[in-house]
Formats: sequence, structure tokens, C-alpha cells
Amino acid sequence: MNETMQIAGSPIMWILSLLIVGNVVFQSIVFYRLATKHVKNTNLLKQEQVKKALKIGVIGTIGPAFAVFAVAITLIAQVGGPLTFARVGIIGSAAFELIAAQIGSGGTAGTPDFAPNMLSTAAWIMTLGGGGWLIVVFFATKHIDGLQEKFKKGNPLTIAYMSVFAPFILFFALGYGEVINKGILKETTDLAPMAALIAGAIAVIVVNKIVEKDSSKKWLKEWSMGFAVVAAMVVGTILR
Repeated sequence: MNETMQIAGSPIMWILSLLIVGNVVFQSIVFYRLATKHVKNTNLLKQEQVKKALKIGVIGTIGPAFAVFAVAITLIAQVGGPLTFARVGIIGSAAFELIAAQIGSGGTAGTPDFAPNMLSTAAWIMTLGGGGWLIVVFFATKHIDGLQEKFKKGNPLTIAYMSVFAPFILFFALGYGEVINKGILKETTDLAPMAALIAGAIAVIVVNKIVEKDSSKKWLKEWSMGFAVVAAMVVGTILR
């Protein structure tokens, strides 16, 4: 395992990982410049709205980043820092990469039996497993505008309803899976997932109540997701 981890943390691995993440950063900059140019040419949004959208987007990533960071620490111990940095920097799902690493290594990642060829296999499984998301984005993104226009023609409020309910349904489905499959249906009932879900919901409710009483604290709503994730992580960790 020592030889494997030396390879996993070698300078060449760091260089390759930095090139991969650098490519993503470059694409983000290009996308931002294209979006900014489009807004200026079409006057679709005011400059204040662009700044507000960017601010909300940045803040909205902070909360989930805490959860990713917590799982990434475990992943670093199994496959090294460079590979973790490259994979999480592209996909952002440390939990998925952790499972993929275990599958690719035959369950040897992080154990004395973790050989160099298992590291190579784990890297391939992690890359190919996460490739599906990139392929879907590549082929599906350009068709989203067309779908939006079709929905608007049928019912102008459809997009508004989808933007409100889609995140709720998504997070509910994920939370339900964690609570039922990994908590209640286990041989020994684990209340940590349920408690974490409730803690996150309470955090959001508390933030909304504070804003209702004092409108000068509307900025708290922008951080509500972050508060919910941190509250859920703390409660879940305590009861684990």
C-alpha cells in the first residue's frame, strides 16, 4: 500500500490533476464571458440582477461544499490527494467517487492490499462512472432552450412551477432514500439520517422566521442552504 500511495501522491499525479481542474476553470471563465456578453447584447438582465445571481450562486455552493469536503477527506486517505482533487473538482460528488474507488479497487482502497494496478483500475472506474454526467450535459444542454420555449407556449407558468418544485422533489427523493434505505430499513435502526433531515428543515424554517420578523436580514435567506447543510451534518455526526 505504501508504494501505491507514493504513486497516488507523486508530482506527476498533481500535475495531471491540476491540468484537469485548470481545464474546468478555463471553461467556467469562457462560459461566464459568453453569458456576460449575451446579457449586454440582449439587455436580458440588469447589471444588478447579474451580480445578485452570481452572488446567490456562489453562496449556494458553500453549504454543499462542506459535505463534499467531509467525504473528500476519507477519499484522500484511500486514493490520494491528486486523484481526489481531480475527480471532485470536475464532478463534485465525493460520495459517488468514494463508492467508485471501492468498486474499482475491489474493495482494497485504503487497505494494505491496495496495489498500484488497483489504483489504476479505481481511477478508470471513477472517470468512466462520472463520464455519464458530462455526456448528458454535453448533449442535453443545447436543447434546454427549445424545451423551455415549448413549455412556455403551452403554459407560461410551467417553467416557474418547475423551478420551484423540481429542487423540492429532488432533495425530498434524496433525503427519503437516505432516511428509509440507510436508516429505518437497516437491521439496526439508525436515526441519524432522519435527525439530519429534520435539523436541516428546522434550520431553513428558523431562517425564514427571522427574515419575517426583521426584513433587514433578508441576506440570511441566501445562506439558508448552507445553514441547513451544516446543521444536518452536525446533528447527523453527533447521532451517528
